[in-house]
Amino acid sequence: MKGLVAAVLVCALVLVGGCQKAPVGPPKTYPRAEVTVSPTPTEAPRVQSLADALRSHNSTAAARSQSRLKLVKYDGAFFTVKKPVGWEVITAGAYGTFAFILRDPKNPTRQVFYLGEISPLYMSQKQKSIDRDYMNAGGYKIAWYDMPVISPLVPSRLFLNFHKIAASEIARGFMPKLPRLRDFAVLSEVPVDSPFKIGKTTLTRGFFVQNGMPCEGQFLATVAPYMPAMNGPGGGTAIAARVVGIAAPVSEFRDLEGDLATCVESFQFSSSYVQAGIAQSKENFKGVMKAGQTLRETSEIITDGWESRNKSDDVISQKRSDAMLGYERLYDPATGDVYQVEGGFYEQYDANRGSYKLDDLRPLPEGDYTLWDARPLGGGAIK
Repeated sequence: MKGLVAAVLVCALVLVGGCQKAPVGPPKTYPRAEVTVSPTPTEAPRVQSLADALRSHNSTAAARSQSRLKLVKYDGAFFTVKKPVGWEVITAGAYGTFAFILRDPKNPTRQVFYLGEISPLYMSQKQKSIDRDYMNAGGYKIAWYDMPVISPLVPSRLFLNFHKIAASEIARGFMPKLPRLRDFAVLSEVPVDSPFKIGKTTLTRGFFVQNGMPCEGQFLATVAPYMPAMNGPGGGTAIAARVVGIAAPVSEFRDLEGDLATCVESFQFSSSYVQAGIAQSKENFKGVMKAGQTLRETSEIITDGWESRNKSDDVISQKRSDAMLGYERLYDPATGDVYQVEGGFYEQYDANRGSYKLDDLRPLPEGDYTLWDARPLGGGAIK
């Protein structure tokens, strides 16, 4: 069993299919990367193919040019990536298991992350029970027993269980600062045409909570079966690959999405690192190299998915954010101005309209995206 555990943990990866010998680590010229310091999904159109996404680059580039964050090139010795000024870079793993997080230390809810793989994951509660019974009967400890069950095996379920993954012994040992994505709720899940045909790839838009702040983001991942069920311990597992996320507070995400996607697009391994990886494991790292090269396409898919999103999901996200923060919104029919006030204010206001400077304010209509999308003004002007 110990041999099986080790084999599953080091085999990389679904990106190339099959279990190849994984590299022990980068060559001496490159130090091993280390940690540095739900509602039902709504219907949405299928995201276009990678080729179509690339053709949309010219149209999205104009929008991205209105940058809210100042990006600078970060040189990580064997990789480069653009990051916002002042943000920290956290890395872990090597080659197929390489992972990075870009995060604002002053506001950690603003972040970008990439993980080459997450494994093993359970595909059924039955298999987890088999493993538990095996250990209780005196068998070896199964290192991934605290990993969650991802069923059905679709990427949105991965993100719904991300807090459990981040809390697992494997994840804490690999990357302690992995985002938790607590209270994750799926706003939409859209199939993506991906070069990795062995699993399911989707773009998920989600709402979650971090540090008490309502956040949202776009998340892309491929999930696939890995070890088949064998009616015994150690099988019935799945793997997630090319896991990418960009996120920020709900109030900021629409402004920062373009910059965060640009960070994803900019990631690149150095050519010498790629060649070293291929030399160590030709078949394996060809797939890993391909994964690194497709982060540009991933960025375009994320951006295209955002621009073609269902606007009703924006309203849902704003409502949840307001509810968490204790706000409600009113608008003036005469001007279209929207005001953000403390929860419960409207009831008192409606009973005493004559005592306010603005006496015709109303709650926002449920389906009026234009009003929900408007920048709210403070409540001081109402008095």
